[in-house]
Amino acid sequence: MALHPTHCLRFVDVAAWDSSSIEWHRLLLQLPDHEQKQVTRFMFAKDQKLALSSRLLQRQLIHELFGVKYDTIDIVRTPENKPYWNRPPGNLAPSSWNYNVSHHGTIVAIASDSRALVGVDVVRLTDRPHRKTSIEEFFRAFAGHFNAGEWEYIRGADDEDGQYVHFYRLWSLKEAYIKAVGIGLGFSLLRAEFVRVNLIGEEQWNLLLDGELSSDWRFTSTQVDADHLVSVAYGPFSAMWKPETSSIFHADKFPDVHNATKTEESTSWQEWRLQDLLR
Repeated sequence: MALHPTHCLRFVDVAAWDSSSIEWHRLLLQLPDHEQKQVTRFMFAKDQKLALSSRLLQRQLIHELFGVKYDTIDIVRTPENKPYWNRPPGNLAPSSWNYNVSHHGTIVAIASDSRALVGVDVVRLTDRPHRKTSIEEFFRAFAGHFNAGEWEYIRGADDEDGQYVHFYRLWSLKEAYIKAVGIGLGFSLLRAEFVRVNLIGEEQWNLLLDGELSSDWRFTSTQVDADHLVSVAYGPFSAMWKPETSSIFHADKFPDVHNATKTEESTSWQEWRLQDLLR
């Protein structure tokens, strides 16, 4: 089956990026002045690398899909801080095209589609609490964020490392859902319960929202390297938080049709290197 041209999954690993290199400064100069300042405002190099690559990924994807020049791409944010492309009149992108970006550890990922709302979340599976904090204490702090069935999945792993992996997988699925909807603070994570579907190959997940199966949502959860996992949520446009005030979609073009099966062509992630982002 041919892939839909607006369905994209891309990521970069910034671990080897050198913020004192010539290439780094070339990449920085590809951003508008105000975004360059946003990047360099971070104190630590690791945060600067994540901020820079997040902004470049968005521009690179828009440029690749729709042939838009870098210096004309205007990235802004919703009141809930979700970035989006402020499109000029006459652009070639479908009116329903949207994307989401996330970073954690050394990975920055972006996902896009025009047939569904998209949310993405990256987690580093090797993160652990302070050495004096036991796994019991760590999980206790999140007792109010997971349902009984989810705790059964988390605790069902063979060892502590496996339990952490299961925990982070469920956490990233919940975050991907919240980011797709674009909801602000105040959403209880207990409302969104994830149930594993036992399929051969890649894990699939069903969403129970307030206890009811949400069959119009689809989720993937993919390990892109030894340490990082990326979850993606695809859902109906009608689920958008406050669609009547949406700045991502114009009210007269707000999509009202979605079929989760249409997003099933591919879950393959493509890695971009630093050189791929240089113009």
